[in-house]
Amino acid sequence: MGFEALPSTYFNSWWLAPLVALAALLAFAVAGLTYPLAPEIIPELLFFLFCATVLGLVTVAIVNLVRKRWWQGLAHLGLVLLAGGGFILVAMAMFFAAFLGPSEDHFADDLVIPDDIDIADTKSADRFGALSEEDYAASNPDALQSSLMDALRQPGGSDPTVCATVDALVALHGQQPAVLARYLACNPAWRVFTEDGNRYATRRWKLGDQWRYTLHGYYTGFNLGLWHPRPKFQFRLTLGLSGEPWYSRRSGDTEMKPGQTGPLSLSIDNQMHESRLVIDAGRHLAVEVFEQSEAKERRLTKEGLRHLQTELAPFAAAPKWETVRRLLPAGSIRQGAPTLELRESFQPGIYDVWVWANPGEPGMIYLKAFEITKGTALSADRLKVRSNEWIGWSDDPADLFLSNTHFTIYEGDWGKPYAARFEVWFVPDGGGTERRLLKKVFKIEGWQR
Repeated sequence: MGFEALPSTYFNSWWLAPLVALAALLAFAVAGLTYPLAPEIIPELLFFLFCATVLGLVTVAIVNLVRKRWWQGLAHLGLVLLAGGGFILVAMAMFFAAFLGPSEDHFADDLVIPDDIDIADTKSADRFGALSEEDYAASNPDALQSSLMDALRQPGGSDPTVCATVDALVALHGQQPAVLARYLACNPAWRVFTEDGNRYATRRWKLGDQWRYTLHGYYTGFNLGLWHPRPKFQFRLTLGLSGEPWYSRRSGDTEMKPGQTGPLSLSIDNQMHESRLVIDAGRHLAVEVFEQSEAKERRLTKEGLRHLQTELAPFAAAPKWETVRRLLPAGSIRQGAPTLELRESFQPGIYDVWVWANPGEPGMIYLKAFEITKGTALSADRLKVRSNEWIGWSDDPADLFLSNTHFTIYEGDWGKPYAARFEVWFVPDGGGTERRLLKKVFKIEGWQR
């Protein structure tokens, strides 16, 4: 059978279309159940391939019914339902395998940590909530955090109306985008990153003297301190610098234009009122505010927007580097040699990273990691996504700017440490060649599900 005969055979035979769908489903199951040994993109590609084969099976069924091949058409429609049921079973098996299947990948079983190189231990991170009430009060949290806590201390009303005032942001983004980009990159209160082809800026949280980015930038009462009672809330503030909100648009969102006033749509989650406001500011700009709190009044959303306006108004009035530098939070720029610090988070294999560097020009940094003895790249398909950030810069090489994020190394098992070299790479916005800024070897463990 020649290649040109395949389409005819596919539509005329009763067995070929189901066989192709079954093969795609089996391949997806094997790749999914062996993850993370298989790269993440393979199960994703095989999932789309399976969807295409099911669509082909539906097409064959329709063709057979049009041609009045009744039994073949009805049989193929029945096989479509079986394919859907098979996919559900595979998905359930993958879900339970993540919890009940073998958890070790044996990556580090035979690895030996060399004795002849300098290896740094990962420090245990001072986790969110590690401060007493007195220490937290003395730690000088940023103005946004203080205003959010002040808002929560007020009795919330029942009116969820909000005014979408973002004049200063819209003016800066439209008239001085380079100044806005530099301010966000230099300010440790913001993490500027790319994900799924879009650029975002999400607020960090400050605890003690350090800015920290939690997974996806959501913050709760557990990020405040050890005292009780902790206020019940969850908050996230993100600028969509490509025009899209970070969280996929959904029916429960409230979308507004700048300056518009109206009530936000509310739902219930975590026994709190939840809202997500998306302000479509045009010119590739969106503002997204997520809030969970006990009152219907959107106290945190209003404070987040008010603070954003207050924070950016001085730059809208005087959009230049001198204004940026003068109004950055204290400690935003350090002096000295570049540093790379890795801290173990709440489980081995999960890490927080702090980078202080100055590439001397605008651009993005990200991490690479390699096992030291064999040079095996570690979590290469995820690490860049989790670690990329547009970092601050200046003409003075002694100035240092912060990058901080949270990521997971999947290779290896708990209790089996090995040496890994972490490298900080820089991608210039001007299109020059990527270059390495820093490297350092750490003793790490992989995350074990």
